[in-house]
Amino acid sequence: MFYTEILKVARKLVYAADDKFEVVMKIGSQYCVSKFSQQLVACIGLSLALSSAQAQLGMVIGGDSFAAACYRASTVAISNGSASRRDLKPCQRAIYDGALSRKHLVASYVNRGAIYMALGDRKSALNDLNLALDLNDKTGEAYVNRGNLWFFDNDLPKALTDYDLALQLGVEKPHIAHLNRGMARERLGKLAGAQADYQASLSYVANWSDAALRLTRVTEKIRQKNRERK
Repeated sequence: MFYTEILKVARKLVYAADDKFEVVMKIGSQYCVSKFSQQLVACIGLSLALSSAQAQLGMVIGGDSFAAACYRASTVAISNGSASRRDLKPCQRAIYDGALSRKHLVASYVNRGAIYMALGDRKSALNDLNLALDLNDKTGEAYVNRGNLWFFDNDLPKALTDYDLALQLGVEKPHIAHLNRGMARERLGKLAGAQADYQASLSYVANWSDAALRLTRVTEKIRQKNRERK
């Protein structure tokens, strides 16, 4: 199946060379119909490669009524690593016509931001995440997703700041926040910190292969550095 083959290629890239951004971009783009397209399906192959290797793992927030439809649409977008412009409609309705409580409005901005991320529209995603944080600056999931945007732009200090805030405030899925922070730390060469994050991620989800493979890799990097010092 087309999507399955893309995902296999993306995961090979992640574990072989996900610190080589240009490699992921080059090979991922071979599976795209149009690079960073914002029409219907947004660069499917590249989105899947980047969802594992670069754009990290995003988060969504549950809600009810109109906000629930927005949540469902964003969950599918995050799961698939791609989206269409149609997927924005439930969130548009929730935000503009839903008469939402502040809590559910914040959730809907975070969730629409996740769809924009899946579309490759990082500018709109950042705007939605900032709107969510303007309404409630204690929203950990918004910091995780904004950190992912900084990571994608290779602004690793900003990414780490947002991941730190997310973990301090608390998120529903801390294993994801730890994995993402570990990836940023690893890219910065902070191997011990990355190792600690991958271990923390596995303490929440013991059999998570993404974290286990990264832990194995970073542990080997640490051993190699120790051997070089001798």
